[in-house]
Amino acid sequence: MALPTIATPTYTLKVPSTNKSITYRPFLVKEEKILLMAMESGEDKDMADALRQIIGNCVSTAGFDATTLAVFDLEYIFLNLRAKSVGEIAEPRIRCPECDTEIILNVDLTKVKVKKDRKHKAEIPLSENIGVTMKYPDVVDLLKLETPIDPEAGESEIDRTFTMIQHSIENIWDENSVYPAKDHTEEEMTVFLESLTTEHFEKIQQFYETMPRLEHKMKYKCTNEECDHTDEMVLRGMQDFFY
Repeated sequence: MALPTIATPTYTLKVPSTNKSITYRPFLVKEEKILLMAMESGEDKDMADALRQIIGNCVSTAGFDATTLAVFDLEYIFLNLRAKSVGEIAEPRIRCPECDTEIILNVDLTKVKVKKDRKHKAEIPLSENIGVTMKYPDVVDLLKLETPIDPEAGESEIDRTFTMIQHSIENIWDENSVYPAKDHTEEEMTVFLESLTTEHFEKIQQFYETMPRLEHKMKYKCTNEECDHTDEMVLRGMQDFFY
């Protein structure tokens, strides 16, 4: 005889990058175990993999793929998952810049939004008739940029930047056609990037500099009565909300 199961509620949420709605449930004990194991490992990649697995488990919308989520999408969805699963209030800790007293903030996760820059655009004209369409790097791509450079392996910051841009180009277009990047070899893409001028490269870099990001501005007051310092701060990225 099968054991009874407890029904879980479902919610809807719009993905910031696409504005499309997804349906999700709160995470359960099995997802909490995935998260705790990743936290115990202390490895950023393990945490990134865990977040994508948890989101993939909890979202029931057909065709949804958590492994391709942009970083800000992943962070925003997880914050909403956490709000429905554990509680809407997060309590990150900071230090008062005046007296060094530890301050516990109270952040309402339901009010945290993804900030979008009006100058941001995915279609980037490079000349009168040639341009590129960009796609957002995922969390694993960004983690690769943050790992220490290994000169002995022949790595350089320039090579990493080139690799990031190459992986972020969805297609190249001109007045005659569109050329999907997936249909071309890495060597062909490298030749294209190396043919760009500094001005062209700066236009592409602007895509990253203006990318949407999880951001929340809030005021706080030092709990040390002798200090009583008040200030304003901006929380950016998921780590700021939980650590």
